[in-house]
Amino acid sequence: MSDETRSIPPVEPVLDPKKDYEEINSYVVFWGLFYAAIFTLAVGYLCLKIGQTVDAFAPVSVLAMGTAVILKRKNAFAETVHIQAIASSSTNTLAGAMFFLPALYIWGVTDVTFAQMAIPIILGGVLGVLLCVMFRRYFVEEMHYVYPFPSGRAAAEVLMSNEGSKAKLMLGSGLIALVYDFILNSLGWWEEVIRTATFKWGAALADQTKLTAAVDTDAALLGLGYFTGLRYAAIIAAGSFFSWFVCIPVVYFLAPEHVMHINGQSVLLADAPIRKVFLDYVRHIGIGMLAMAGIIGLLSMSKVVGSVVKKAVLDIFTSKTTEVNLLRTQRDVPTSWIGAGILLCTVLFAVYFHFMYSESLAQTGVAFLIVLIMSFLLAVVGISSIAYTGTEPVSGMTIFMIIISAVCLTAAGMTGKVGMIAVLMMASFIGTTIGMAGNFMSELKVAHMTGATPKKMEQWQIVGTILCAVLSVGVMILLNGAYGFVGDHALNAPQANAMAAIIEPMMTGGSAQWPLYMAGALFAIILWMVKVPPLAFALGTYLPMEINTPLLVGGLIAYFVQNSTNDKALADLRFSKGSTIASGLVAGGAIGSLFSAVLRIAGIDVFAQEWVETPEATYLSIVMYLLLCAFLYKVAMYIKDKKQLNNMNLI
Repeated sequence: MSDETRSIPPVEPVLDPKKDYEEINSYVVFWGLFYAAIFTLAVGYLCLKIGQTVDAFAPVSVLAMGTAVILKRKNAFAETVHIQAIASSSTNTLAGAMFFLPALYIWGVTDVTFAQMAIPIILGGVLGVLLCVMFRRYFVEEMHYVYPFPSGRAAAEVLMSNEGSKAKLMLGSGLIALVYDFILNSLGWWEEVIRTATFKWGAALADQTKLTAAVDTDAALLGLGYFTGLRYAAIIAAGSFFSWFVCIPVVYFLAPEHVMHINGQSVLLADAPIRKVFLDYVRHIGIGMLAMAGIIGLLSMSKVVGSVVKKAVLDIFTSKTTEVNLLRTQRDVPTSWIGAGILLCTVLFAVYFHFMYSESLAQTGVAFLIVLIMSFLLAVVGISSIAYTGTEPVSGMTIFMIIISAVCLTAAGMTGKVGMIAVLMMASFIGTTIGMAGNFMSELKVAHMTGATPKKMEQWQIVGTILCAVLSVGVMILLNGAYGFVGDHALNAPQANAMAAIIEPMMTGGSAQWPLYMAGALFAIILWMVKVPPLAFALGTYLPMEINTPLLVGGLIAYFVQNSTNDKALADLRFSKGSTIASGLVAGGAIGSLFSAVLRIAGIDVFAQEWVETPEATYLSIVMYLLLCAFLYKVAMYIKDKKQLNNMNLI
């Protein structure tokens, strides 16, 4: 058995698949929807402030566990699994509203109604759930030993670490990560991102060769890297090194006289910041790679898709059911519902598009085909991204869809203000679909590992999605009224600004970076031909280096723990202990980030901005990060034999 396969243990669910449990009741529904609403409100601000979301699973799991203890719930575990699953619909739908809809206000468009904004989010969210269900068995069950699902496994570990020494270990590592990330994000005692350019030698190297490196010291990212494993982490990092060590220097070498427009000023590319060159040019290679990787992935799954569609069609025309022969943990929403629901969501969006924006049936037909094809293609990319790394490049994949939509709709005669709004609504629809499909698959992985019933999780995810879709639009409108997205002291809304900047010129005669997209697509094909997973490499190419390098660090620690002894059983026990610690790092880091978000919402600023920009803060960051890595490795290794582990009640 290979190392990467060994690092993914077999499923040992807490809930017996052969027994029935009371998983859904009024208590679960109330608290699940309550936390979903709360986190829509809380995390929505963070999305618009810095363009990032916070996973709800960790804080909701902790809150639900605490509530169960206070209320002395007898069926606490099964209930908590579903409470955090329903609550996850909050962060799953936020991207659709917060990453795209603020572009309307950036353009100065004020005549779009609440319903016009909410409908694409609702339909996209429901479609994402259905597409996720469609591929659940393949990604979650059949490919269990292939996809690491770092975020899903971390969430399952948190839920299953509810008693004994294992709970204490996870709680201890979680508290360390909470304090660590809170200091990092809220106090600024040390630098979050270690950059070589901070040092004199690094600045000189960047100036002469345009080479720079960075690593984000966030505790949660280190934990995710441990779950990702060395193989995929190394491929992702290789993609990042390709962008920053190869592509960026090449761009500077080939086009130094090219004129860039930065903050309203014309600047020669030779004098442009490295990060700006990455964002404006090199990242587009990653977008092309992501798109082609999605096509390759969908083609490789053609048999899976074909069998699901065939089963859905047969179920529609027959009264037979095979569910009675399935274990509780294998039951999904009926395939006939999935097929009909997918078609209904896309048709309803086409109807909405036709009456709100379209000037002809041809334009409506183009929009319908784009959302139908892109929803399948990009959902596969999103799910695969989550399965590999625990992260999902929603904005990058949606940019690709925006470009295709703008070109096709312009050819169909749709331009100007109406065209801009139409493309934006298509983007919010697809963006929500991608975000929901990928993130909800992590929840279904949690169901697989804990023994929860996926069918029940799927049904109530749809309910939570509809509620949170409406709330997310309302929150976006309220925050626009409070802060705005244009002018001094406005919320940054970085993704929305990027979308606005891309859509407007394309609908008014501009063009896309087609040569870079084609280059990325070609690289993806070459990678596939040499048996390198193109999606993992593409993720590294698209995402900033500082996001990818901690995955490599965590993957290396996992590798050294897994290979610390020739005794496979002992190695697996050490790796399992490391998984418990890593889950604590992910959960604690997420909660620490949430606390930071609360402070920002409250307007409390205690961040040491001047200090954190000094080299001394970076030196301190290196020391603290090495201590965090040493903690993960040393504590995981503190198992000499099985007897010791048994005494610690870890197995």
